[in-house]
Amino acid sequence: MDPGADDRVPAHPFLKWAGGKWAVAPQIERLLPHDVRERVYREPFLGGGAMYFRLQPQTAFLSDSLVDLAATYQVVQRSVDALIPRLEKLKATHSTEQFYAIRDAFNEKRDAPRIERAAWLVYLNKTCFNGLFRTNKDGGFNVPVGRHKNPGIVDPPALRLAAAALDAAEIAHAPFERVVEEAAPGDMVYFDPPYVPISKTSSFAAYADGAFTLKDQERLAAVFRKLDERGCLLALSNSDTPEVRELYEGYDLSPIIAPRAISAKASTRGDVTELLVRNVARYPKSARQGMGSARR
Repeated sequence: MDPGADDRVPAHPFLKWAGGKWAVAPQIERLLPHDVRERVYREPFLGGGAMYFRLQPQTAFLSDSLVDLAATYQVVQRSVDALIPRLEKLKATHSTEQFYAIRDAFNEKRDAPRIERAAWLVYLNKTCFNGLFRTNKDGGFNVPVGRHKNPGIVDPPALRLAAAALDAAEIAHAPFERVVEEAAPGDMVYFDPPYVPISKTSSFAAYADGAFTLKDQERLAAVFRKLDERGCLLALSNSDTPEVRELYEGYDLSPIIAPRAISAKASTRGDVTELLVRNVARYPKSARQGMGSARR
């Protein structure tokens, strides 16, 4: 790639996701190595995919512990023209009754064709309350219908742009620990896990099949340190809490001002400070950017 060229397509996330990074992606990009797009890029908590769509690196390995989420990305990547008419049909017949029928089908028909499940996931995401993906302990999607007058269930041009952006990626269903088996020195790894909650009512950690506990956060921090020792270039987003600061003591902690759009109450939405954890000592001096804005 010509270092001065920018061949990114104007793609953006096609799913709404709790903690999605689209609004802060430019802030985060400025704190990553300026050659990040030329490195092997790994993102083991794919979620809404905001940083991938922002960066669009040449070589990427994307994964998530949610099997249906990973499968939906694969469907968009490989079969977007078959997915679009299914979404258009769901849009034409959208109703509260249909929402709950689709939710039941999504929870009960686990062996349905992947393209059908992908259409159901996108539909539920676009029509549920606050666009929140959340499952119960049995893995069942349990968010109620939202009060949308005209939900944006399908946007064919946007989906095709997302498919084009995903063309360079390998997408898999995998736990985050898998990255330890695959990452090589010099790879760029970005983690966007479920956050340590800043209050008893603020956690979206149960979006996957089971809650992401403090023990899981500790396992993740151990993975981060292993990859640091291997020589990977790392960045991790999380809430600015004493627990996070303790888990990543010794690393660069840069503040990110992030809007919070997903909340049950409008009064609790607003800007919050998050942390971007980086092992900047591993960043080549020629590839550093935004170092002056960091604090420990």
